[in-house]
This record gives sequence, C-alpha cells and structure tokens, in this order.
Amino acid sequence: MKATRKIIGRLIVGCVLACCLSLVTRQTFAIEGLQVSVQSSNAVLSWPSVDDGSETYLVQSRNTLSATDSWATLTDNLNADSGTNITFFVHSNSVSYPPLMAGNTNVGSIDPNDTNNVGSGTNSFYSTSRFYRVVRDGAHIVGLTNGAVLSGVVTLPVELGNASGMLDSLCIMETNSPVGDSIQSPPNFSPLGMTLNTTLMPNGVHYVSVYAHWSDTNGGSWEADSPTISITTSNEITFENYMRNYGDIGTTVLFNCTSAHLHTDWTLSVYDDHTNYLGYFSGHTDNGDIGVYWDYSGTPYTNSQNFSFEIATEYIDPPVPKTYKQNDPWTTTGAWAMAVQHAFDYITDSESLYSELSGFAGSAGANGGAKPSLDGDGNPYALAFNDGSEATTWATFKTALYDPATRNLVYFGHGGGNGIGYNLHDPNVSISAQEIQAHLHTVPDGQTNRHAFRFVFLDGCSTAAGTLPESFGIRHAENVDGIYYYYASLRYSCFVGWTKDKYIGFLAGAAPNYDHITYIQYIQQGLEDGLSISGAISYAKNLPNMFFLFPNELKVYGSPDVTLYSQNN
Repeated sequence: MKATRKIIGRLIVGCVLACCLSLVTRQTFAIEGLQVSVQSSNAVLSWPSVDDGSETYLVQSRNTLSATDSWATLTDNLNADSGTNITFFVHSNSVSYPPLMAGNTNVGSIDPNDTNNVGSGTNSFYSTSRFYRVVRDGAHIVGLTNGAVLSGVVTLPVELGNASGMLDSLCIMETNSPVGDSIQSPPNFSPLGMTLNTTLMPNGVHYVSVYAHWSDTNGGSWEADSPTISITTSNEITFENYMRNYGDIGTTVLFNCTSAHLHTDWTLSVYDDHTNYLGYFSGHTDNGDIGVYWDYSGTPYTNSQNFSFEIATEYIDPPVPKTYKQNDPWTTTGAWAMAVQHAFDYITDSESLYSELSGFAGSAGANGGAKPSLDGDGNPYALAFNDGSEATTWATFKTALYDPATRNLVYFGHGGGNGIGYNLHDPNVSISAQEIQAHLHTVPDGQTNRHAFRFVFLDGCSTAAGTLPESFGIRHAENVDGIYYYYASLRYSCFVGWTKDKYIGFLAGAAPNYDHITYIQYIQQGLEDGLSISGAISYAKNLPNMFFLFPNELKVYGSPDVTLYSQNN
C-alpha cells in the first residue's frame, strides 16, 4: 500500500579532485555537456536543461566508486535555472586542499592507491576525490520520437533513478497495462534498455510509457511514469492472442495468430517436443485471422510435452512461440489462501480495512475452504506486523499458499510488482514473484509439476505491474476470450491487482479510505450474486454515489469470465 510518492531519472557522473577534474564514463545515458569545476573550496556542477517546468533534478555524491560506498543526496527536486538552458548546482566547501610545505612545490601523486608517493616525503600529498551524479527526475524513454515505426523485438533505452528504495519492477505500459513481454523484476534487471516484443501487440498506433516501482525495507514505495510516446507497430504476423499452454482439462491444442494481409493462403507445420515433424495444416483467411484447433487424443503425440509451429504465408515465415502442455492435475476442489496484513493499526478504524475481504471469507467455506483458518471474527488470517511474530505468521501463510489443494488467493496489504509484503527484500516477511514461481513451478513454461492458480485477488500497491500473474500461472493479458481457453483445453483463470500504488488512509492515518473499502466490498457482493469478475468490478464501479479515484487501475488479467465457483475443481 502507498506510503510516499516520488519520481526520478537521468544520470550524469563527474569526479572532482582538489587540483584536477575528470569526467567518469559509465554505462548509462548521460546528459552531454556536463561540466564540473572547482571555485575556491566549492565544486560547481552545470548541465544543459530546459526551462519549461518539465524537468527537476536529483544531485548526489560519493567519495569512491566502490560498491560499498553509497550515494549521498545533496538535493532533490531541483528546479532548472530560469531564463537559461544551463542549470548550476554549487556543493559548498566540498573541496579541501593539502597544506603547503615551505620550500617545495607540493607536486606528487593524486592517486590514493599510489603508495609509492603518498606520505613518502615532504614533496608529496594525498588529495581526496569526490564523484557526483545528476539525475533527471522521472522515468524517460530515450531517443524515441512520437510516431516511430517499430517491428519485431526492439530495445528501448530508458532513464531511471531514485533517491530512495530499490527498483523492484519495470515495464512498458499502455493504458496502465504492461505490454510486449517488457516486464522486468529482480534479479533480471537491465535498467538501461527495455526489450519490447511488438509481435505480441496488434498492429497500429500505441501510446506507451515506462513505469518503474521502488520499495525499501520499511514499507516505503515510490513509482514513476515516463511521458507518453506514440509508436506504430508493424509486423506481418502478430501473436497478441497466442495461447502458450494447452491440455489442462482436455486433449486439444490451439494455434492462433493474425496476418497483416487480410487475404492470404497459409501453411502451418507442426513439430513435437523432440523437433520431429508431424505434419501440416493449411488454409486461407479473408480477415487476417489464422487459427487451428487440433484434438490430438488417440495419436502417437499424446505424450508430447510441447508443440512447435511454423507459420508461412505468401509474405513471410516468422518464428513462432512454443505452446506447452499444462501438466497440472487437480485432485479436489480448489482451496482459498486468505490473508490480511495488519500493518495499518495507526489508521483510525483500521478494523474496517482488515474486514474488507469478509465477503471472500464467507464464500470460501462452501467452496474449497480457507487456508489458514479464518480468524475468530470470521475475517481472513491475520499477518502480524512489528510484534515479533511476523515471520511465524508469514511462514504459516506460505504453507497454506503452497498447499497442493490451494488454487485461489485473496490478500490485502503491502505489495509491489515483485511480490506481496511490506519488506520485499526480506523473505521472512514477504513472498516474492520468484519464490512463487519456484514453489508453483510456473516459470519457465513446460515444467511437469506445475501448480497454477485459478483466481488471484491482490489488494496491494502495484501488484499488477510486475510478473505476479505469470508467477501464478495466469495469462498476463486482458480480456482473453473464453473460446481460446476452450480450444486450448484450459481452465478459466484470472489475476486481479492494481497497476499503481493506492492510498488506503488519509490525514496521517486520521481516517481510512472508506471509498476504497466500499469498492472492494461491492466487488465481492457482485461475485456472490453470481457475476463474473469483470461484471462484479463493473457493477461496483458504476453504483450510484460511488466515488473512487482511478478504478480503471484495477486490472483483470486472463479470463474476465471467472466466477467464484466456475471450474474450481
């Protein structure tokens, strides 16, 4: 949940010594024209800027570039100097000079590692050094202009930075949803360049931005959005509705793609998991849609753990993703892992927050049961906070989450794109996306002991801005049509979470955000009345007198048609 909002950006690095200056080149996108100079005992930094109110800056320094030396913030949210295209910052009294020795020139090494000169005589001195970086506030896409035409898999340079916390998720978004397999989470960060697979997006104009999220060990969270840029994607074949799994509840596999040429003949070659050629399908499309539904029961290929495809038209023969058999047997009705993090006792009437998921708790009893057991007040299991028992309660919750019978999850509390919990850097009091993937065997695809979830509802900050949907084995795309699940022999499944941080308390905790609580409770009411998850959210959003800011930031990934009870066995 939201603590503080802060926005960050571009990196410039310089080094100042007592008697010389040098510019340090690092693997980052630096502002050209950075200058560092010494004026008396002051270090003066200057850099090109724009005086239109669109940029502010973070200035930091450190004594060495050692990994053990941290950056100290000198100023943050520094406005660009007005009336000029150059901004200055003066670090006062930061330069110290060696004492002059009578009768010599004081010429010697300025390298602190040069032990041959340092302290070896009256004509040597040790000169301290300092390194600076200047960061443009906010996340930014670099070198891409509006209207750029992109095809295939591309890398977009980005600028990031933050004075607090550690980066825990990063993605390219369109309408508050990650696109193009661009999500990055620890430990696989490449923050200087983001990969965007445009073949997973429909051809046409898209308005995209970079979203970054940071968190610290005290429950603080920060997020940044870059300015929106328009791009045009252009690919002969796109896979925006591609199903990467099959065979969960049947023996059918689905291949589907879209051709940019609406009228074309096509041929689809099929290979098994040992790359053996099995045969081909062929046809003609008059609307660009190409699809094959294949029932492989009774064939020698029943035991194949994946199929590979090659699609060819009159215009192109592109690479195609594999589709993997979903070895995921259910032996009983799916149980519900339920937990509420009691981290908000400082908020007046915090019990209203802790009881906001009572509707799910009441429904679970006759629908697989709740794990761990509900609290005495009938609300979901309480995750302790700062009372010495946090690790114990989280361990109990993890046991319930990874139980073979558990196929549904409901959670309220702190979170981020890379997991749930108030300190995502401590596995004793949080659950990371990587931990979930390892226990549920969902990433990478194709594992034989896969344990995917049917329903996940995470009322925590930015839980839908990272890789949590994939971690639970749920398709990370909005509005996946039920027909695709049917032809791929997959259960309907959905992931519900927020793509941004949310405020659940106001006025330093004087009052909870009752609109947030009411919104979540009405969603449960809609589900209890038999509505699908998308129908329940629409019902809650459109109720008379419902006032809730940014309800569209609550996203449903996977099937919008999942209900409380559908296919939960």
